[in-house]
Amino acid sequence: MTIEEVITMLEETTNGLKDTLRRKSSDYTGGEGSQDPFANFKATQVLDVDPVIGVMVRIMDKIQRVRSFVNDGELKVSNESVYDAFDDMIGYTILAKAMVKEKRDAVTNQKIKGSLWKELEDLSEQD
Repeated sequence: MTIEEVITMLEETTNGLKDTLRRKSSDYTGGEGSQDPFANFKATQVLDVDPVIGVMVRIMDKIQRVRSFVNDGELKVSNESVYDAFDDMIGYTILAKAMVKEKRDAVTNQKIKGSLWKELEDLSEQD
């Protein structure tokens, strides 16, 4: 396989995952009206499990499927291929990355708001 073939595979995979993410988002997050693409993962907080850790557990499930395929040369569930497991890992990784970004952005915004609030308090004390 050449690097160009790998790049083509990357493009095909990511294009397919965009469609899959859009379709599954509705099913797993509470329907088409849901505003939170991570709602199903955030449900792990009920068990005191960080949503990113919950996604990592799902990735580990997929790793186990690939491991089974490598060891046995086949998967027993016929409607899911080893390629599907790889695609799922990629999709879960993107979702975990997005959740970490959302969390970091929220922390940054809180710091900015806190800093601005402090500046306003300082200004009002000067008056």
